[in-house]
Amino acid sequence: MNRTTALTPSRGAVALWNAAYSEQMAAMFAATRAASGDVAAVRHLARSYLNLAQAWRVLSADLAVPLWARHAASIAAEEFERRARMENCRANATDPAGKEAPCSDDDSG
Repeated sequence: MNRTTALTPSRGAVALWNAAYSEQMAAMFAATRAASGDVAAVRHLARSYLNLAQAWRVLSADLAVPLWARHAASIAAEEFERRARMENCRANATDPAGKEAPCSDDDSG
């Protein structure tokens, strides 16, 4: 009989991810409802993306998680880091009149 052990992430890692995901969703909906040019809402969204990326990084480093799931968590962290950069760029490019300058998500520079 072949026995397999279920590998699960630590409760702390899961709790951190749940809190970060909840914060990110709230920030995303708030940014969606915010007025155009609301830099504070965009910056909050960027911070929430970074927090969620960090939570994904914690899961990707958890040795109790299967390798394939750790890799997937690492890829998710990279995506949320990219989104944070994009939102920070958008916030930095917004002038006082509420107009947005074009941003690039080019990682080469």
